[in-house]
Amino acid sequence: MKFILHTDGASKGNPGTAGIGVAFWRDGEAEPFHTLAERLPDTTNNAAEYTALLRGLQEALLKGASEVEVRTDSELMAKQIAGLYAVKSADLQPLFAEAKRLMSKFDKAKVVHVRREQNTLADKLANQGVKMPL
Repeated sequence: MKFILHTDGASKGNPGTAGIGVAFWRDGEAEPFHTLAERLPDTTNNAAEYTALLRGLQEALLKGASEVEVRTDSELMAKQIAGLYAVKSADLQPLFAEAKRLMSKFDKAKVVHVRREQNTLADKLANQGVKMPL
């Protein structure tokens, strides 16, 4: 079963108060079947983006997905996962490694960059996460 995940991370202050949002669709369906918004400890925007990816991949595995397409408005993360950019930040390297490990558990997995206006639900959820208590 293929899932489409829209992920986003937000950090107010960068680093600062942070949250994540993930919306899950089954391939071919018009409405998401699951969403999540969570608060993170203070972190950077890039770390929040990776954390959203990790949570999305973990949930997709728990829900039985065999294939995932992750859509993110983080061009940096999408290009790092695709191997087009190096992961230079020591803070991001373990998050990147965990993302690759989780992705290997699917029959097919990819992360693609989308424009911010194509990721509005995940953005809304991430901003809700920022406002949640820790």
